Amino acid sequence: MGLMAKFKPDVLENTRVEDKVNYLVKLTQILAISAIIAGIIGMLISNSSIRSLNGNALEPLGHLRLIKESYEQKVLISAQDITNGSVTDYSKVSNDLILEKEKIIREWNAYIHGHLTKEEKKLLPDAQKYMQLSIKSLDTLIELSKEKKLMDVLSWTTDDAQYTIVELTPILNELMQVQIINAENIYATTQIQFFAILALIIIISIAGSMYVAKMVKRVVYDLTQPFDELLSQSKALANQRFDEPFVWKRTDEIGQVGKSFELSRQALHDSFEQINANNKELEQINTLVRSSINYASRIQRSFLPEENILNKFSKDSFVIWKPKDVIGGDCYWVDKTEQGFFVAIIDCTGHGVPGALMTFVVISILDRLLSQKRYLDDPAELLSQMNRLVKETLGQYDESSESNDGMDGAFCYIDLKNKRLTFAGANTPLLFVEDGHLHHIKPDKHSIGYVHSDIDLTFTNQTLELKEGMRFYLTTDGIIDQIGGSKRIAYGKKRLMEVIHDNHMKPMEEQQAIILEQYNNYKGDESQRDDNTMIAFQI
Repeated sequence: MGLMAKFKPDVLENTRVEDKVNYLVKLTQILAISAIIAGIIGMLISNSSIRSLNGNALEPLGHLRLIKESYEQKVLISAQDITNGSVTDYSKVSNDLILEKEKIIREWNAYIHGHLTKEEKKLLPDAQKYMQLSIKSLDTLIELSKEKKLMDVLSWTTDDAQYTIVELTPILNELMQVQIINAENIYATTQIQFFAILALIIIISIAGSMYVAKMVKRVVYDLTQPFDELLSQSKALANQRFDEPFVWKRTDEIGQVGKSFELSRQALHDSFEQINANNKELEQINTLVRSSINYASRIQRSFLPEENILNKFSKDSFVIWKPKDVIGGDCYWVDKTEQGFFVAIIDCTGHGVPGALMTFVVISILDRLLSQKRYLDDPAELLSQMNRLVKETLGQYDESSESNDGMDGAFCYIDLKNKRLTFAGANTPLLFVEDGHLHHIKPDKHSIGYVHSDIDLTFTNQTLELKEGMRFYLTTDGIIDQIGGSKRIAYGKKRLMEVIHDNHMKPMEEQQAIILEQYNNYKGDESQRDDNTMIAFQI
């Protein structure tokens, strides 16, 4: 394809998209380069005109203006100050006049050696004559100021100075007027050149833009027209209408895209057929799993005491048991004795199915211990026996063990006959309110049943004297560790204790509602982090 052929419109027919785009790029480049060249020419011409204006008119005008200002604003004013008697330092005035003289001579030499018009050259002899007389007169003023001859200076201001100004100033004004006219002529020429270049750039831009716009319109139509068909294909794919074949006759890149849609349609059709078959199978499996988990939840709940059982042994109570999933790793236990009752709260490893299975192990061990030796009045010994039996049941003796599961918990024996409560805890504290004050009994810092838990681990019983109206609270760490709030940090033990203290005088059912409400408000949109279990009762 020859150079000229590349810029003919028929290059747009039956060619690749790349050829069409390259054609437009070349046209745009030619238009841009033409405008840039015209702009550069205009800048060069304008720069030359500005330099001519500055060198041929503005600089000479500046020299003349400085000479005139020096005579009128420096020399004459200094002479008047001397005659008025306002000068105290004559040496300074003399030095200032010498500097002004040097300035006048320097500016005049710069002027006469610069570019002069014909009119200036005609006026130059008279100007040179009066300039020399003025310099000579200025020398006289400098000598008079050095010698402090006030009367002679006064005579100078009325004779020599007036003569010099009267004769020199008109010539300077006339020379300046010539320079002003010269500057106006140069500026007018520059304006004509500027507008000529601007017109050229506008013509190039308009003509080029019209042609490029015409070609762009043709290319854009050629490229966008098939997009309606592509859009129709996309909608068909999006709506899963995979039984509608796509037929394309174009051979360019867009045609290739259309053909790829057909290949995608065929692949998606086969994939969705397989996915639908898999989904049916997964739905059956999911139904079975959910049914099994729901059934496991009913079994787990059947192992736990009724939530209102503590009301049979205490004045008032509540039980919160809220697994993270359908089933969980938290559990609790309540047992009646001849002299009072026993309460336990347990947090097993994990949650969900693994945690639930661990609760069955723990509850079965606890039930066996209570049925055999009845350690109800010795919570510490009961925790120690639980530790030993969990390790033995799961075979968790060293690093070779296949599992590493265990529990934390708090055991309380309430002896109503002797008015005494005995508490032992494994990383789970006891909170109680007495006479309006909230107290916190720390547990032993040991967990039960883990590989690293000593098989001979012992726990400590802590005893409290019971008074009527005392309220006791046991909780696992699910509520305390819940992330939430504006800073997304844990709910915390301090916040829970404040809620308990502020509401402990209310009925237990109302306390339960407040605790859950504040917990849920704090949790917000965050997912539940762990199983939540809490028991409270009043003596």
